Amino acid sequence: MVIVGERLNSSWKKVAQALQNRDEAFLLGQAKRQEQAGSSYIDINAAILMDGEIEALRWAIPLLQKSVNVPLALDTPNPETMTEALKIHQGRPLLNSLTGESRCLEALLPLVREFKPRVIALCLDEDGPPESSDRALALAEKLAGMLTHEGLRPEDIFIDPLVRPIGVNDQIGALFLESLSKIKTRLSGFTTIAGLSNVSFGLPERRLLNRTLLVLALQAGLDAVICDPLDGELIASLRAAQALLGKDRSLKNYLKFIREKSKAGLKEP
Repeated sequence: MVIVGERLNSSWKKVAQALQNRDEAFLLGQAKRQEQAGSSYIDINAAILMDGEIEALRWAIPLLQKSVNVPLALDTPNPETMTEALKIHQGRPLLNSLTGESRCLEALLPLVREFKPRVIALCLDEDGPPESSDRALALAEKLAGMLTHEGLRPEDIFIDPLVRPIGVNDQIGALFLESLSKIKTRLSGFTTIAGLSNVSFGLPERRLLNRTLLVLALQAGLDAVICDPLDGELIASLRAAQALLGKDRSLKNYLKFIREKSKAGLKEP
């Protein structure tokens, strides 16, 4: 399971302040804790700083890469910022994210061609989010075709069927799971990913909804997740679900998790 640690997103006030104030201790503390908790990537987002976004990433990316041993997920809606971030990053990052919107494709496909990052491809275009699983599949196939044409391998293309808040539409969770299952069946060599926390936006007991969606999504074929790796109950659900679904050979990850939990426990953030 590929885990993208989400705790360095500037939508969180403490992260925005740390980026503005160049607070090395806070930024590195969050990154190292996420790496220790099993993150495959550390997501870095400075978009809320707007005009200060590029300079913040010029400072943050080298700092993080000197201190953690996993690559970064470069998370920005601004093509200019993405260009600078790709130039700075050492090694192969994860580009978060590309959509089927024409303006986005025109800006980002040349960067994919040049830098060959792994890419999160969102099932979204000018017509908005898909309102049926067939539409989500069509968007996924379109994006998968474009990105493989640019030289990416299927396993380097992370297809996101788009998790949306169930507080807005109580059928959105079911639509996501149906879309995920269809995409995984038709595009079996590609990696599937989801941003879990979107599902619970605006609702109480958000972590309960997030971890329940994760378990259901694992059964539907989810390969990667953008989440808070310091949420001990979520990681416990992940390891237990992987074991029960036959996705943990010899129960290696589950038993390791239990041993580590018994020694020190997974603290809540």
